[in-house]
Amino acid sequence: MSKDFAFTTEYTLDKRFFAECYDQTSHRVKFPQAYFKGVLFLLFGVVLLKFELLPSGYVGWFFIVLSIIEAFSVYFKRGWWLWRQTLSMSSGSKVVFQVDGDGVSYNSGQNTRSITWSEIDQLEQSDLGFIFHLGKQRQYISKSCLNDEVIAFIVDKHRASQID
Repeated sequence: MSKDFAFTTEYTLDKRFFAECYDQTSHRVKFPQAYFKGVLFLLFGVVLLKFELLPSGYVGWFFIVLSIIEAFSVYFKRGWWLWRQTLSMSSGSKVVFQVDGDGVSYNSGQNTRSITWSEIDQLEQSDLGFIFHLGKQRQYISKSCLNDEVIAFIVDKHRASQID
């Protein structure tokens, strides 16, 4: 593909996009490990109450309630994240996404971000989109706003940047 390739598209940050973004980028947690901290809080609270280690039982009950809140935070993690995103200032705004020979860029009102091909450590591709790994940070772009030519260009440019 030529170096002067350029593609621009626009998409809206809506609940459907946020849900796709979360589902594609979130780290899956396994059942026992996800609730480990909550179980520790529960055990600590029960031990404080059972053995009356403190003059007041309020601290024990605090840890028991904290364990319940922790369990809810794990169970409702996706819904909570989606709710926060849909209430954010960026919800409903238009994003202009550009792909060219230098890299990719996003422009959404006051937020502008440019990513060169060499900054992308890993390109993860799923059925629904791309995840750009930038160190510990990840950026998601949905394939719903891209055509086949742009998808092939992104894959080729990332592969070429890794060889250089």
